Amino acid sequence: MPPTDPQDNLDTLKELVGNLDLTPEDLLLVLSSVVSLKKSKEKETQENKIFKDKIYLWENTKDSFIYRDGRTKNGNFYLRIYCRETKKVFTKSLRTPSREEGIVLGRKMYSETYGKLIRGEKTQSLTTRSLIQLYLEREERRISPIPKTGITKETWKQKGQYLRMWERYVTEELKMGETKIENIPPDITRDFCFWIQRQEKSYYKDRGWSPDYINSTISEVNRMYLQVGVRDKFISRSLVPELDYVKKPPSTQVKRDILSVDEYEKLVTYLRSNKYLKPDGTLPLEQTKRSIFREWIGISYNTGMRPKEMLGLKWGDVTINISDTKENQKIFRLLKVKSENSKTGKMRSVNAPVGRRLERLKKSYENLGMECGPEHYIFRNPTWKRQGENTPYHQKVFTDRLNKALEETGLQDELTKTNRKITLYSSRHFYTTLRLQNGLDIHLLSKQLGTSTTYIDQTYSHIQVETNTERITQGMTLIKTLENE
Repeated sequence: MPPTDPQDNLDTLKELVGNLDLTPEDLLLVLSSVVSLKKSKEKETQENKIFKDKIYLWENTKDSFIYRDGRTKNGNFYLRIYCRETKKVFTKSLRTPSREEGIVLGRKMYSETYGKLIRGEKTQSLTTRSLIQLYLEREERRISPIPKTGITKETWKQKGQYLRMWERYVTEELKMGETKIENIPPDITRDFCFWIQRQEKSYYKDRGWSPDYINSTISEVNRMYLQVGVRDKFISRSLVPELDYVKKPPSTQVKRDILSVDEYEKLVTYLRSNKYLKPDGTLPLEQTKRSIFREWIGISYNTGMRPKEMLGLKWGDVTINISDTKENQKIFRLLKVKSENSKTGKMRSVNAPVGRRLERLKKSYENLGMECGPEHYIFRNPTWKRQGENTPYHQKVFTDRLNKALEETGLQDELTKTNRKITLYSSRHFYTTLRLQNGLDIHLLSKQLGTSTTYIDQTYSHIQVETNTERITQGMTLIKTLENE
């Protein structure tokens, strides 16, 4: 067949449109329609190559169907859903070559997925365990050694303990460990707090679960669902489990027990004695450790510092107050609590009469040949293997020594009778109580302790009432007179 002459085609076109009053715009419109029709045919041809054996899931709608992908050789069916509301397309393999099974699986997946597409949620589903794992992985990235800039490693571990309790509840009580979180009815979890109360504890079995622990667990579960489930669009807010908190009466009592002044004097007197410092048969290293513990007790009860803050102190953090008198400069020291070592994340200075104690402590280390440079920890582990290192003590070491000293002094018997428990932290409450009883201004005390005046006021309000008889009864002269008569 001879090739067509372009000029003949042009003449034919002119004859076709010659009698019509067509503008260039009309010709462009016609040409655009032809191009669109051609593209539509090409798209249909391409889809026919992909969507083989297409079967609509329901006769009255064409927004979902199953098909075999013509580009693959496995012959498995796929599901395709078009969401009219959001204009989004969802596609997933059904992993079966069976037509009947493909329809059943497709309809099931459609019912699980279409609502998520409408709400803009992720079509991927999580079980409770996978939700916990994803949440803890993200929380682990928040671990920071600097206070108030993240969480501590201990806090992260505690979060894991709380959420393991929740996983046990979902798995053992609800029997829904493998159920997707969006398929767990929110209203069936309301009794989670009562379920915890029925669980046996590994330690302190006679005490039961405290309301604080239960409510902290519930708070962590809520946070997990909001931070990952809702925020990442795995579920909507309406599907967050409904959890009831345990109600408890507000308390303004001191949270930790303390020694009386007489009991403290008894403890300190014993720690100063040769019976404690140099018992028969002890080696010089053990005697040094006992001397270090004695100074720990003295410094902690005279500063009110938290145990963690004391363990983080270095010799470079100790200075003499140049505004003090020469006599006070022999007794008092300023201890700098750095921001990274403070619970509040703020640096502060503690003014305390611990100068002579620090000098004795330094001498104890130097007698072992250990340097006390600015970079060395004040409470440094002096064991033979650690003497060449700059390793601070661990709280448990001092806790064990405190418990033993309380036993040896007979104080533990009295504490048991009065249902009190003394810990390293008790020194902070002892210090606060005595300072308030002696009239120290609450604002100055809050700066010394590194805590808020609100906390001091709420926790130790009873002390302020007990120590202000004259101020409270000011202007009540007539009533006093009548009472005396």
